[in-house]
Amino acid sequence: MSNPHHKAPAALALALAAALCACSHAHKGPNVLLISIDSLRADHLSSYGYARKTTPSIDRIASEGMLFEQHMSSSSWTLPGHASLFTSLPDSIHGAFETNRRIPEALHTLAERFHDAGYKTQGFFAGPYLHPSFGFGQGFDSYIDCASYADEIDNRPLEDWLGKKEVERKSHEDITNPRVYAAWQKWLAGRGEGAFFTFVHLWDVHFDYLPPAPFDKQFDADYSGQVTGENFFTDPNINAALPERDKQHIIALYDGEIAWTDSFIQKIRDDLERAGLLENTIIAITADHGEELFDHGGKGHRMTLYDEVIHIPLVLRYPAQLPKGVRIPAQTSSVDVGPTLLELAGLPAATDVLGTSLVHFARDPASAHPRRAVSELTSVGRNMRAVRSLDYKLIDDVARDAHYFFDLQQDPAEKSGSSDFESELGKRAVAGYTTEVQRMEAFLNSHPPLVENSVVPEKIKGALEHLGYTEGKPKPPAAPAVPK
Repeated sequence: MSNPHHKAPAALALALAAALCACSHAHKGPNVLLISIDSLRADHLSSYGYARKTTPSIDRIASEGMLFEQHMSSSSWTLPGHASLFTSLPDSIHGAFETNRRIPEALHTLAERFHDAGYKTQGFFAGPYLHPSFGFGQGFDSYIDCASYADEIDNRPLEDWLGKKEVERKSHEDITNPRVYAAWQKWLAGRGEGAFFTFVHLWDVHFDYLPPAPFDKQFDADYSGQVTGENFFTDPNINAALPERDKQHIIALYDGEIAWTDSFIQKIRDDLERAGLLENTIIAITADHGEELFDHGGKGHRMTLYDEVIHIPLVLRYPAQLPKGVRIPAQTSSVDVGPTLLELAGLPAATDVLGTSLVHFARDPASAHPRRAVSELTSVGRNMRAVRSLDYKLIDDVARDAHYFFDLQQDPAEKSGSSDFESELGKRAVAGYTTEVQRMEAFLNSHPPLVENSVVPEKIKGALEHLGYTEGKPKPPAAPAVPK
């Protein structure tokens, strides 16, 4: 009787060759852990100056590495914000800016770049707009849906569940941190040898605001009113006209969600340390967008491009290459995260992206960054783009035929927009906007649109024409009515 485990010499040689090839392909560099906390606005982290101690775990990691003070998302909602994080491209170029769009298969995601370099790639997500139907699974060996309703949407056509009120309701009510963490622990225990790139998406800061005890009362123990964090976005009675005490309670519940989620950051850090992996793992903590908490009269996100919805945290820890306790004041963007992680891992720089590595700040924290931050919103009837520097933000609101800028040094809360484009700051804002939009247009000209029937190039050209830019020569736009 033949031995089923015996191989013929030729087959054995092929098997050995394949094993040797696999071993030689495995990357010997550091591990990479990318954590994205959904709906986390930067100014509600204690490490970003918030009065409440919401994020002791993230604060600790920041003290052991670098914190980027002026880091902006590409958009104000989950799908395009994460698509830019994964592709290092603005929304107008990666194309996943609306619910009927996905990351094109022809684009290289961050997971694909690490996978191609020999990394094991693993992802955990807990929100519907990170579903592989939108292209986020590209490059992952395994990409696990940790939502409680995963069985209802996985392996089903997108049109069967996307936009359905029942799925939206369940996603808003879902409590996912424990499931994400359990999946992370199981994977970590059985990961095997070799370097890994792991993406962890923590959803629970996203509304509804339902932190468990003791986080539900951590920042507002004496509240006796009737307002809760349930149905935050869908309940019309929760609005800017609420009594101030009720609004403050909602904000306290949001902060409670942050503190609860931060406790899982500590658990993950402890797991890495126990496994002897902490010092050889690049840790990046960021978000996809922020949250409006009545700052400009609204709530939630995906409605505007004010700082409360696009100013997000970025914290990096990797003692082998990054200094401890350094804060970077330069303007940076979510498209810069991918190039940064690649350089820290010792991998070749990507040439098909618009993001720029931030590793040079480790050598000179006060150095300049070559890009302004571009944020876009083309969804739910909005069509707008913002270009932000440390001094100004210019918003081109195409849908409303309005364009205006804010003096961020004098008006950081963005309360008084100006359309005085003849002023010194106005001229600089127009010039900066022109430069960034023309950079995107040039990229598109050299990288044809990858989405079939894409209207992205025309949108960009239309935006240029809207502000009077032709043949690379900026013209001051006409002064529109500035929104109140």
